[in-house]
Amino acid sequence: MKRSRPIFFKINGVILILLIPTVILYTYFSTSSVQVIDSQMKAYKESQLLFLQSQIKSNVERLSLSSNVLARDSSILDLYLSILRKDYLRMIEYQSLVKEKLYLQSFSSHWSNELSVYIPDIQTRISTTLGSSYDPTVLEQSDNGVWEFQAGSQAQDAYYQMLIWDPYLSKDQPDSVNAVFEVRFGIDNVRQMLRQYNTENPGHSFLMTESGEVFSDTGANDANYAELGSSLLAEGLEGIGNHNMTVDGKEVYLSYAPVPHLGAWLVDYVPLEQFHAPIIQSRNLFYISMLVLVVLGFCASYLLYLHVQKPLSTLIKGLKQFEIGDYGYRIQQRFHNEFDYMMHRFNDMGREIQHLVQNVYEEQNRSRLATLKQLQSQINPHFLYNCLSFIAACAKAGETKTIKDMAYHLGGYYRYTTRVENQKATLQEEMNLVQHYLQIYTYRLERVDYRIEVPEDMLGEPVMRLIVQPVVENAIMHGVEPKPGPGLVVVRGRREAGWTILQVEDSGVGMTEHAIADYRQQLELPMSEETGCGLWNVHQRLKVRYGEGAGVTIERSETLKGMSISLRWKTELGADTKENSYEPTFIC
Repeated sequence: MKRSRPIFFKINGVILILLIPTVILYTYFSTSSVQVIDSQMKAYKESQLLFLQSQIKSNVERLSLSSNVLARDSSILDLYLSILRKDYLRMIEYQSLVKEKLYLQSFSSHWSNELSVYIPDIQTRISTTLGSSYDPTVLEQSDNGVWEFQAGSQAQDAYYQMLIWDPYLSKDQPDSVNAVFEVRFGIDNVRQMLRQYNTENPGHSFLMTESGEVFSDTGANDANYAELGSSLLAEGLEGIGNHNMTVDGKEVYLSYAPVPHLGAWLVDYVPLEQFHAPIIQSRNLFYISMLVLVVLGFCASYLLYLHVQKPLSTLIKGLKQFEIGDYGYRIQQRFHNEFDYMMHRFNDMGREIQHLVQNVYEEQNRSRLATLKQLQSQINPHFLYNCLSFIAACAKAGETKTIKDMAYHLGGYYRYTTRVENQKATLQEEMNLVQHYLQIYTYRLERVDYRIEVPEDMLGEPVMRLIVQPVVENAIMHGVEPKPGPGLVVVRGRREAGWTILQVEDSGVGMTEHAIADYRQQLELPMSEETGCGLWNVHQRLKVRYGEGAGVTIERSETLKGMSISLRWKTELGADTKENSYEPTFIC
């Protein structure tokens, strides 16, 4: 089941691969659209703000020119002459005419304003505002020809004021001053223009003076923009500019332009979300649609997994069980679709295979048992004939004790070898058989000696019958007996990493390296006339019983200078598997 999940993930991956480029392309187009809108918005807001600046500037300049017009008016000149002549009657008449001219000039402007004429010689102020009085401190604190901001008071709103001396350079020469013309306009004129501007443009706008006063379209909103105005003054404003910033937690686009005559700035900002809202809404709708498509795709993929891939995975799992030899495995799950027919046929196939495998396995076991018994029966029968001949010779010579010992060992030897019905034995029984065989051979060939060095903890281990004696017989017949002089056969036992190893060494004639290599190859081939029967039998039996790694190893003996034949098989369960760490026990 786990191996089928990556396919399910791959299907989902294909769905994502199809949708992700679409989302990326749409995001790119959406971002490009936002950038184009931002650039157009910046150009539009800048042009609108400059237009508002030009309107304010033209009205201010028009009011500034009104003082020049009044300075050249004949009524003002007649008033100067009446003052010089001290013609008080004419003076009053000309003051009325000047006041009328001030009203006419005031009404010619689009802005509400206040025009005044200061006459220092008679300490008089002629104004369009009723109840005005002559205040010499105003003349002392004001500059010539400069618009100055006045914060006003509780009774009077803030206003801008400009005074012009006549003659123009007579401010520092009080005796030569003919008159001082004053022009005032209230901040409400600017508020009205801001209101008109805001009705035609989204966002917020206000006028900010150099001293930090802020005036919006209504006086109630001035406090809302005061903090923003202070931060802008702290940053420093130069000329016309714009940038993005955060106001009240929202991203806004802010632009500003100076009003040079007033020493102030027009500031306008608009939340970006007002321009981005349609694009953001369409983008969010697209993303939601893509999410719905992904979910539907995953649902379709899951249905495909549930009704197609999962049944196939179940079949694959069943095949894997058959592969590891579990032919009793059956599929019990039902999918209520066309795959149920395949599940039934799979179970039928499993029953047939299990039946056939059981029959073949039983036949193989019977064949292997027959083969093992046949290999056991192939032990050289000439040994018995030689022993009987030796006993007959001893009887002629009257060696009764030798005959007795020979009969005892020969009886023990054949009592063990002829028990073919029982294939199980212990290493103790195998060593007893080897001892009987070697002792019999020492009677027949007195120059032969032997030692058996097997630890006691190994003697109880279960082993196959007749696997050591053929190796010992091979060492005697082909190693020690052909070589003149004394001969020695040593049988040693040890355990090594889960394996039991019996080593049979002799001091015989030995073999060349080339002959040893050829013999190793013959042990793996089917038995032929050239192959030695004893070692081949033992090697094949060990391989059949214990599998890969078990068998016979042939090499030269480093200690006895003859041959060393090692038998290797897996230590069977139930045996003491503790490796040797002490001196071996000598059986004999």
